[in-house]
Amino acid sequence: MNILIAYESKYGNGKKCVDYLKDVIGKKGHDARSFSIHEIRPKSLPKADLYIFSSPTHMSGPTWKMKRFLKKLDIGRTGAKYSLMITHMAPEINTLQVMEDILQSKGFKKSSEDLRIKVTGMKGPLESGYEKKIDEFVNTLFK
Repeated sequence: MNILIAYESKYGNGKKCVDYLKDVIGKKGHDARSFSIHEIRPKSLPKADLYIFSSPTHMSGPTWKMKRFLKKLDIGRTGAKYSLMITHMAPEINTLQVMEDILQSKGFKKSSEDLRIKVTGMKGPLESGYEKKIDEFVNTLFK
C-alpha cells in the first residue's frame, strides 16, 4: 500500500509522531512518504492509496495553515481514503471534526478511527506510551 502523510508540526511533537508512524508503516512492508504542508502544495499531492493528515490543535481546532491546506486540497479524484492524527492538550476539542468536514466535503472517504496523541505541555513532551497508540493505529489501517 502506498501511503502519503501530510502534516504540520509547531513544536516538533507532530513531526516526531509522523516519523515514528512512517517507520512503523515501513516495517509492515508498505511505502510511506511524509511531507510538511509547508513543503508541498495542496494541488500537487502525489497519488496514494491512503492519505493521513496530521495537525496540532490550536485554539481547540486545527491550525489555520492546515485548514487552508485541506480547503485547497485537490487530488483530482473523489473517494480517496484518509485517516487523521492530531496532537492536543485539552480533551474538549473539535480539531478532528473540522478536518473531517473539510475532507468529506471534497469527496474523501474515512478509512479508520482517528488517532489522538496528548501533549503534556504547550511544547511537549508527548504522553508516555504514544508509540503504542501509533502501533495500534497502524494495525487498524491494514485490517
